[in-house]
Amino acid sequence: MATRNPANVIEWGKFNLSSSIGSYTVTAAADVSAEINPGEEMERIIETAALMGSVVGLSNHSTGGTIFTLHIENSGWTSATLQTALQALSLATAGAMTVADAV
Repeated sequence: MATRNPANVIEWGKFNLSSSIGSYTVTAAADVSAEINPGEEMERIIETAALMGSVVGLSNHSTGGTIFTLHIENSGWTSATLQTALQALSLATAGAMTVADAV
């Protein structure tokens, strides 16, 4: 019979996922919280993010609808490359978005 390792403790705030998750905080130029219908800006943002990974999560928006976090499984993005791709969309409301690695 195997012996339990006493160092194997249960830890709060830990996630065991099958692959790595990249998390990116996006700051839009204006409130995008209403841009959620098909064909609107959030759909274009999600579709772009999904080009290099599987979008598995989207946080609630904050700061007047200008800040949200994308969670992407097996992400091939860096914050810089995702920012470049999102800015290339030239969206009217989101505008010149900035992207930073979420902590």
